[in-house]
Amino acid sequence: MGRTRAALSSGALGTCLLALTACGGSQDASVVAVAADFYAAVGADDGETACALLSPTTRAEVEQSSGVSCAEGLRAEGLPSAADVEDVSVFGAMAQVRYAGETAYLTRDRDGWRVLAAGCTSRPTGPDDCQVEGG
Repeated sequence: MGRTRAALSSGALGTCLLALTACGGSQDASVVAVAADFYAAVGADDGETACALLSPTTRAEVEQSSGVSCAEGLRAEGLPSAADVEDVSVFGAMAQVRYAGETAYLTRDRDGWRVLAAGCTSRPTGPDDCQVEGG
């Protein structure tokens, strides 16, 4: 499995957040910020921070499926790079952030937005295929 790390450029993130806020999309901006923080942590090889941004079920799934700590399990996944945000959709307590070639899914709990699945690619039929996801 490749060791490509994902990160959003701070300039692209700032532009995206500014555009979302200007349109009244503060909830969208929060979703994009969490996704960007997750990918930045993965890109910086900061597994502890990346794992803290995962939903509890996703964190547990990473540990269970890898047999190691969440931070080590994420490193082994080799998540693809996430480029500029192409689209953000928020549906109540669920959200998706689409990038070129992949999607991240987030869920909102009492602590805020958390990454539920990442490194997801579309399949012709059925749900997306995700490298990291909760059960």
